[in-house]
Amino acid sequence: MRALLLFAEDEVGVIEGWLRLADDRVIARGSRIDGLPQPGEDERVFLLLLGSEVAMRWIDLPPLTEPQALTAARIAIGETSLGPVGALHIAIGRVHGGQRLVAAIATARIAAWVEWAADAGVEIDHIVPLPLLIAYGEGPARMWARPGRTLVHGHALAFAIEPDLAEVMLTGQDVEPMDDARFEAELPSALAALPLDLRQGVWRRRRAWRIDSGWRGRMIRYAVAAAILLVLIPVARLARISWDSHQMRQEAGNVARATLGLGQAPEDPRAVLQRRLERLQGPGMGFVDGAAILFGAVRQTPNVELADVGFDDSGVLSARVRTASAADLAELVRRIGSGGLTVEAGGAGQGTTDIRIYRP
Repeated sequence: MRALLLFAEDEVGVIEGWLRLADDRVIARGSRIDGLPQPGEDERVFLLLLGSEVAMRWIDLPPLTEPQALTAARIAIGETSLGPVGALHIAIGRVHGGQRLVAAIATARIAAWVEWAADAGVEIDHIVPLPLLIAYGEGPARMWARPGRTLVHGHALAFAIEPDLAEVMLTGQDVEPMDDARFEAELPSALAALPLDLRQGVWRRRRAWRIDSGWRGRMIRYAVAAAILLVLIPVARLARISWDSHQMRQEAGNVARATLGLGQAPEDPRAVLQRRLERLQGPGMGFVDGAAILFGAVRQTPNVELADVGFDDSGVLSARVRTASAADLAELVRRIGSGGLTVEAGGAGQGTTDIRIYRP
Protein backbone atom coordinates (compact mmCIF):
# COMPACT_ATOMS: atom_id res chain seq x y z
CA MET A 1 0.00 0.00 0.00
CA ARG A 2 1.19 3.51 -0.82
CA ALA A 3 0.40 6.02 1.91
CA LEU A 4 1.18 9.57 2.96
CA LEU A 5 1.00 10.09 6.76
CA LEU A 6 0.49 13.55 8.28
CA PHE A 7 1.31 13.79 12.00
CA ALA A 8 -0.94 16.44 13.54
CA GLU A 9 -0.18 18.62 16.57
CA ASP A 10 -2.69 19.70 19.22
CA GLU A 11 -3.46 22.92 17.37
CA VAL A 12 -5.69 22.53 14.31
CA GLY A 13 -3.71 23.09 11.12
CA VAL A 14 -0.29 22.45 12.63
CA ILE A 15 1.51 19.41 11.17
CA GLU A 16 4.55 18.12 13.03
CA GLY A 17 5.83 16.16 10.06
CA TRP A 18 4.99 13.61 7.39
CA LEU A 19 6.10 10.19 6.17
CA ARG A 20 5.65 8.60 2.80
CA LEU A 21 5.32 4.82 2.58
CA ALA A 22 5.75 2.59 -0.46
CA ASP A 23 6.81 -1.03 -0.84
CA ASP A 24 6.38 -1.54 2.94
CA ARG A 25 9.00 1.03 3.89
CA VAL A 26 9.41 4.76 4.46
CA ILE A 27 10.72 6.32 1.26
CA ALA A 28 10.48 10.02 2.18
CA ARG A 29 9.92 12.25 5.20
CA GLY A 30 9.55 15.90 6.02
CA SER A 31 8.93 18.23 8.94
CA ARG A 32 6.86 20.98 7.33
CA ILE A 33 3.57 21.00 5.53
CA ASP A 34 5.07 23.34 2.92
CA GLY A 35 7.25 20.54 1.57
CA LEU A 36 4.38 18.05 1.38
CA PRO A 37 4.57 16.08 -1.90
CA GLN A 38 1.61 15.78 -4.22
CA PRO A 39 -0.13 12.42 -3.52
CA GLY A 40 -0.23 9.92 -6.37
CA GLU A 41 -3.45 8.52 -7.83
CA ASP A 42 -3.08 5.22 -5.93
CA GLU A 43 -1.79 6.84 -2.73
CA ARG A 44 -3.97 7.29 0.36
CA VAL A 45 -3.52 10.23 2.71
CA PHE A 46 -3.83 9.68 6.49
CA LEU A 47 -4.27 12.48 9.01
CA LEU A 48 -2.99 11.16 12.36
CA LEU A 49 -4.42 12.91 15.44
CA LEU A 50 -2.36 12.77 18.62
CA GLY A 51 -5.02 10.81 20.44
CA SER A 52 -5.47 12.96 23.52
CA GLU A 53 -8.44 14.60 21.86
CA VAL A 54 -10.04 11.24 21.00
CA ALA A 55 -11.65 9.01 23.63
CA MET A 56 -11.38 5.32 22.70
CA ARG A 57 -12.85 2.35 24.48
CA TRP A 58 -13.96 -1.19 23.73
CA ILE A 59 -17.60 -1.98 24.47
CA ASP A 60 -19.71 -5.11 24.26
CA LEU A 61 -22.12 -4.92 21.33
CA PRO A 62 -24.36 -7.80 20.24
CA PRO A 63 -24.76 -8.49 16.51
CA LEU A 64 -26.49 -5.32 15.31
CA THR A 65 -26.95 -3.35 12.15
CA GLU A 66 -24.68 -0.34 11.78
CA PRO A 67 -27.40 2.20 12.76
CA GLN A 68 -28.30 0.09 15.79
CA ALA A 69 -24.63 -0.30 16.78
CA LEU A 70 -24.11 3.46 16.48
CA THR A 71 -27.10 4.13 18.74
CA ALA A 72 -25.84 1.64 21.32
CA ALA A 73 -22.37 3.20 21.16
CA ARG A 74 -23.81 6.66 21.78
CA ILE A 75 -25.60 5.36 24.87
CA ALA A 76 -22.42 3.70 26.17
CA ILE A 77 -20.30 6.83 25.54
CA GLY A 78 -22.98 9.06 27.06
CA GLU A 79 -22.78 7.20 30.37
CA THR A 80 -19.13 8.26 30.86
CA SER A 81 -19.00 11.51 28.89
CA LEU A 82 -18.78 14.77 30.84
CA GLY A 83 -20.29 16.78 27.99
CA PRO A 84 -23.39 16.33 25.85
CA VAL A 85 -23.10 13.26 23.65
CA GLY A 86 -24.87 15.15 20.87
CA ALA A 87 -21.74 17.29 20.45
CA LEU A 88 -19.60 14.21 19.78
CA HIS A 89 -18.80 12.41 16.57
CA ILE A 90 -18.96 8.66 17.22
CA ALA A 91 -17.01 6.18 15.08
CA ILE A 92 -17.23 2.39 15.38
CA GLY A 93 -14.43 0.00 14.54
CA ARG A 94 -14.46 -3.67 13.73
CA VAL A 95 -14.99 -6.50 16.22
CA HIS A 96 -11.93 -7.22 18.38
CA GLY A 97 -11.99 -10.03 20.93
CA GLY A 98 -15.78 -10.07 21.15
CA GLN A 99 -15.91 -6.29 21.55
CA ARG A 100 -15.98 -3.30 19.21
CA LEU A 101 -13.74 -0.28 19.39
CA VAL A 102 -15.65 2.99 19.74
CA ALA A 103 -14.02 6.40 19.36
CA ALA A 104 -15.51 9.75 20.26
CA ILE A 105 -14.23 13.18 19.25
CA ALA A 106 -15.81 16.60 19.46
CA THR A 107 -17.72 17.31 16.28
CA ALA A 108 -16.30 20.83 16.17
CA ARG A 109 -12.79 19.41 16.39
CA ILE A 110 -13.03 17.03 13.45
CA ALA A 111 -14.96 19.67 11.51
CA ALA A 112 -12.07 22.09 12.02
CA TRP A 113 -9.54 19.56 10.71
CA VAL A 114 -11.66 18.72 7.67
CA GLU A 115 -12.14 22.43 6.93
CA TRP A 116 -8.40 23.03 7.27
CA ALA A 117 -7.63 20.21 4.84
CA ALA A 118 -10.09 21.63 2.30
CA ASP A 119 -8.57 25.12 2.58
CA ALA A 120 -5.03 23.73 2.32
CA GLY A 121 -5.91 21.68 -0.76
CA VAL A 122 -5.07 18.42 1.00
CA GLU A 123 -7.45 15.57 0.28
CA ILE A 124 -7.62 13.48 3.45
CA ASP A 125 -8.72 9.88 2.88
CA HIS A 126 -8.52 8.70 6.51
CA ILE A 127 -8.45 10.37 9.94
CA VAL A 128 -6.99 8.03 12.56
CA PRO A 129 -5.94 8.45 16.21
CA LEU A 130 -2.16 8.02 16.30
CA PRO A 131 -2.14 5.32 19.07
CA LEU A 132 -3.88 2.94 16.67
CA LEU A 133 -0.83 3.04 14.39
CA ILE A 134 1.22 1.27 17.01
CA ALA A 135 1.18 -2.26 15.62
CA TYR A 136 -0.31 -4.65 18.17
CA GLY A 137 -1.30 -8.27 18.12
CA GLU A 138 -1.17 -10.20 21.37
CA GLY A 139 0.85 -9.87 24.55
CA PRO A 140 1.54 -6.80 26.67
CA ALA A 141 0.48 -3.34 25.62
CA ARG A 142 3.01 -1.41 23.58
CA MET A 143 4.15 2.04 24.66
CA TRP A 144 5.74 4.62 22.40
CA ALA A 145 7.23 7.58 24.24
CA ARG A 146 7.31 10.80 22.25
CA PRO A 147 8.23 14.35 23.30
CA GLY A 148 5.38 15.53 25.53
CA ARG A 149 3.20 12.49 24.86
CA THR A 150 3.16 8.78 25.62
CA LEU A 151 1.10 6.64 23.28
CA VAL A 152 -0.24 3.25 24.35
CA HIS A 153 -1.96 0.53 22.34
CA GLY A 154 -2.96 -2.79 23.84
CA HIS A 155 -5.70 -5.40 23.83
CA ALA A 156 -8.24 -3.03 25.37
CA LEU A 157 -6.13 0.13 25.61
CA ALA A 158 -5.60 2.96 23.17
CA PHE A 159 -4.77 6.45 24.43
CA ALA A 160 -2.27 9.30 24.43
CA ILE A 161 -1.35 10.95 27.72
CA GLU A 162 1.32 13.05 29.39
CA PRO A 163 4.41 10.99 30.35
CA ASP A 164 3.95 11.55 34.10
CA LEU A 165 0.34 10.37 34.01
CA ALA A 166 1.25 7.40 31.83
CA GLU A 167 3.29 5.87 34.65
CA VAL A 168 0.28 6.12 36.97
CA MET A 169 -2.13 4.71 34.36
CA LEU A 170 0.11 1.74 33.59
CA THR A 171 1.08 0.87 37.14
CA GLY A 172 0.96 -2.89 37.61
CA GLN A 173 0.59 -3.64 33.88
CA ASP A 174 3.10 -5.23 31.58
CA VAL A 175 4.12 -2.87 28.81
CA GLU A 176 6.51 -3.27 25.91
CA PRO A 177 8.37 -0.06 25.04
CA MET A 178 9.14 0.70 21.42
CA ASP A 179 11.26 3.34 19.70
CA ASP A 180 10.80 5.42 16.56
CA ALA A 181 12.61 2.93 14.33
CA ARG A 182 10.36 0.06 15.37
CA PHE A 183 7.26 2.22 14.98
CA GLU A 184 8.22 3.07 11.38
CA ALA A 185 9.20 -0.51 10.58
CA GLU A 186 5.82 -1.83 11.74
CA LEU A 187 3.73 0.92 10.14
CA PRO A 188 2.75 -1.15 7.04
CA SER A 189 1.34 -3.97 9.19
CA ALA A 190 -0.47 -1.47 11.43
CA LEU A 191 -2.07 0.25 8.43
CA ALA A 192 -3.14 -3.10 6.98
CA ALA A 193 -4.96 -3.99 10.23
CA LEU A 194 -6.26 -0.53 11.09
CA PRO A 195 -9.12 -1.05 13.59
CA LEU A 196 -10.94 2.25 13.11
CA ASP A 197 -11.28 5.31 10.88
CA LEU A 198 -12.88 8.54 12.10
CA ARG A 199 -14.10 9.38 8.60
CA GLN A 200 -17.53 7.83 9.05
CA GLY A 201 -21.10 9.05 8.79
CA VAL A 202 -21.29 12.71 7.78
CA TRP A 203 -17.47 12.86 7.65
CA ARG A 204 -17.13 9.99 5.22
CA ARG A 205 -14.90 10.86 2.30
CA ARG A 206 -16.94 11.75 -0.76
CA ARG A 207 -15.10 12.10 -4.00
CA ALA A 208 -16.10 15.13 -6.03
CA TRP A 209 -16.47 14.87 -9.76
CA ARG A 210 -13.83 16.85 -11.55
CA ILE A 211 -13.90 18.14 -15.09
CA ASP A 212 -10.45 17.88 -16.62
CA SER A 213 -9.03 20.34 -19.08
CA GLY A 214 -9.80 18.16 -22.11
CA TRP A 215 -13.50 17.81 -21.29
CA ARG A 216 -14.64 20.72 -23.46
CA GLY A 217 -12.68 19.49 -26.47
CA ARG A 218 -14.07 15.97 -26.10
CA MET A 219 -17.62 17.28 -25.82
CA ILE A 220 -17.14 19.35 -29.00
CA ARG A 221 -15.82 16.29 -30.83
CA TYR A 222 -18.75 14.20 -29.60
CA ALA A 223 -21.21 16.90 -30.74
CA VAL A 224 -19.59 17.07 -34.19
CA ALA A 225 -19.68 13.27 -34.46
CA ALA A 226 -23.36 13.23 -33.43
CA ALA A 227 -24.19 15.90 -36.03
CA ILE A 228 -22.37 13.93 -38.74
CA LEU A 229 -24.32 10.81 -37.78
CA LEU A 230 -27.62 12.72 -37.90
CA VAL A 231 -26.77 13.82 -41.45
CA LEU A 232 -25.45 10.45 -42.59
CA ILE A 233 -28.43 8.43 -41.37
CA PRO A 234 -31.00 9.89 -43.85
CA VAL A 235 -28.35 9.93 -46.59
CA ALA A 236 -27.62 6.26 -45.97
CA ARG A 237 -31.34 5.52 -45.90
CA LEU A 238 -31.87 7.25 -49.25
CA ALA A 239 -28.90 5.38 -50.69
CA ARG A 240 -30.37 2.09 -49.50
CA ILE A 241 -33.78 2.93 -50.99
CA SER A 242 -32.13 3.89 -54.29
CA TRP A 243 -30.13 0.65 -54.32
CA ASP A 244 -33.22 -1.44 -53.57
CA SER A 245 -35.13 0.35 -56.33
CA HIS A 246 -32.31 -0.38 -58.77
CA GLN A 247 -32.32 -4.03 -57.75
CA MET A 248 -36.11 -4.24 -58.21
CA ARG A 249 -35.87 -2.72 -61.70
CA GLN A 250 -33.20 -5.23 -62.63
CA GLU A 251 -35.33 -8.07 -61.29
CA ALA A 252 -38.38 -6.83 -63.24
CA GLY A 253 -36.24 -6.60 -66.39
CA ASN A 254 -35.04 -10.17 -65.94
CA VAL A 255 -38.61 -11.38 -65.43
CA ALA A 256 -39.83 -9.54 -68.53
CA ARG A 257 -36.92 -10.90 -70.59
CA ALA A 258 -37.60 -14.48 -69.47
CA THR A 259 -41.37 -14.20 -69.88
CA LEU A 260 -41.37 -12.54 -73.29
CA GLY A 261 -38.36 -14.45 -74.64
CA LEU A 262 -36.35 -11.30 -75.32
CA GLY A 263 -32.62 -11.24 -75.96
CA GLN A 264 -31.95 -8.67 -73.25
CA ALA A 265 -33.81 -6.98 -70.44
CA PRO A 266 -36.02 -4.10 -71.69
CA GLU A 267 -35.47 -0.52 -70.50
CA ASP A 268 -39.06 -0.25 -69.23
CA PRO A 269 -40.19 -3.76 -68.17
CA ARG A 270 -43.55 -2.54 -66.92
CA ALA A 271 -44.54 -0.93 -70.22
CA VAL A 272 -43.41 -3.96 -72.24
CA LEU A 273 -45.39 -6.35 -70.04
CA GLN A 274 -48.45 -4.10 -70.16
CA ARG A 275 -48.39 -4.06 -73.96
CA ARG A 276 -48.02 -7.83 -74.01
CA LEU A 277 -51.01 -8.16 -71.70
CA GLU A 278 -53.10 -5.95 -73.91
CA ARG A 279 -52.26 -8.09 -76.93
CA LEU A 280 -53.13 -11.25 -75.04
CA GLN A 281 -56.50 -10.07 -73.86
CA GLY A 282 -57.41 -8.81 -77.32
CA PRO A 283 -59.48 -5.82 -78.38
CA GLY A 284 -62.65 -4.64 -76.73
CA MET A 285 -63.29 -5.14 -73.11
CA GLY A 286 -60.85 -8.04 -72.69
CA PHE A 287 -61.34 -11.42 -71.16
CA VAL A 288 -61.05 -10.41 -67.51
CA ASP A 289 -63.71 -7.70 -67.57
CA GLY A 290 -66.07 -9.75 -69.77
CA ALA A 291 -65.70 -12.89 -67.63
CA ALA A 292 -66.45 -10.85 -64.51
CA ILE A 293 -69.71 -9.58 -66.00
CA LEU A 294 -70.69 -13.04 -67.27
CA PHE A 295 -69.96 -14.83 -63.98
CA GLY A 296 -71.83 -12.17 -62.02
CA ALA A 297 -74.92 -12.46 -64.24
CA VAL A 298 -74.95 -16.28 -64.03
CA ARG A 299 -74.66 -16.16 -60.26
CA GLN A 300 -77.59 -13.74 -59.95
CA THR A 301 -79.92 -15.53 -62.38
CA PRO A 302 -81.78 -18.62 -61.06
CA ASN A 303 -81.86 -21.91 -63.02
CA VAL A 304 -78.83 -20.96 -65.17
CA GLU A 305 -75.68 -23.09 -65.39
CA LEU A 306 -72.45 -22.11 -67.14
CA ALA A 307 -71.15 -24.98 -69.25
CA ASP A 308 -68.25 -23.49 -71.25
CA VAL A 309 -66.33 -20.21 -71.77
CA GLY A 310 -64.14 -19.08 -74.64
CA PHE A 311 -62.37 -15.95 -75.86
CA ASP A 312 -61.03 -15.22 -79.33
CA ASP A 313 -58.50 -12.72 -80.61
CA SER A 314 -61.25 -10.43 -81.89
CA GLY A 315 -62.25 -9.60 -78.33
CA VAL A 316 -65.46 -11.64 -78.32
CA LEU A 317 -66.31 -13.65 -75.23
CA SER A 318 -68.29 -16.81 -75.98
CA ALA A 319 -70.12 -18.95 -73.48
CA ARG A 320 -72.48 -21.95 -73.42
CA VAL A 321 -75.20 -21.89 -70.77
CA ARG A 322 -77.98 -24.26 -69.74
CA THR A 323 -81.33 -22.78 -68.77
CA ALA A 324 -84.57 -24.26 -67.55
CA SER A 325 -86.76 -21.93 -69.64
CA ALA A 326 -86.71 -19.15 -72.19
CA ALA A 327 -87.57 -16.68 -69.44
CA ASP A 328 -84.41 -17.61 -67.53
CA LEU A 329 -82.33 -17.12 -70.68
CA ALA A 330 -83.97 -13.74 -71.33
CA GLU A 331 -83.20 -12.64 -67.77
CA LEU A 332 -79.54 -13.68 -68.17
CA VAL A 333 -79.22 -11.75 -71.45
CA ARG A 334 -80.80 -8.69 -69.85
CA ARG A 335 -78.39 -8.76 -66.93
CA ILE A 336 -75.34 -9.04 -69.21
CA GLY A 337 -76.57 -6.33 -71.54
CA SER A 338 -77.32 -3.90 -68.73
CA GLY A 339 -73.57 -3.22 -68.58
CA GLY A 340 -73.59 -1.77 -72.12
CA LEU A 341 -72.51 -4.99 -73.87
CA THR A 342 -73.99 -6.62 -76.90
CA VAL A 343 -75.27 -10.17 -76.36
CA GLU A 344 -76.08 -12.55 -79.19
CA ALA A 345 -77.86 -15.81 -78.28
CA GLY A 346 -78.31 -18.86 -80.49
CA GLY A 347 -79.95 -22.20 -79.74
CA ALA A 348 -77.69 -25.23 -79.34
CA GLY A 349 -80.53 -27.61 -78.52
CA GLN A 350 -81.79 -29.49 -75.43
CA GLY A 351 -81.92 -26.39 -73.20
CA THR A 352 -78.41 -25.29 -74.10
CA THR A 353 -77.72 -21.84 -75.58
CA ASP A 354 -74.56 -20.35 -77.04
CA ILE A 355 -74.06 -16.65 -76.44
CA ARG A 356 -71.52 -14.20 -77.76
CA ILE A 357 -70.63 -11.12 -75.72
CA TYR A 358 -68.69 -8.11 -77.01
CA ARG A 359 -68.54 -4.37 -76.69
CA PRO A 360 -70.37 -2.59 -79.53
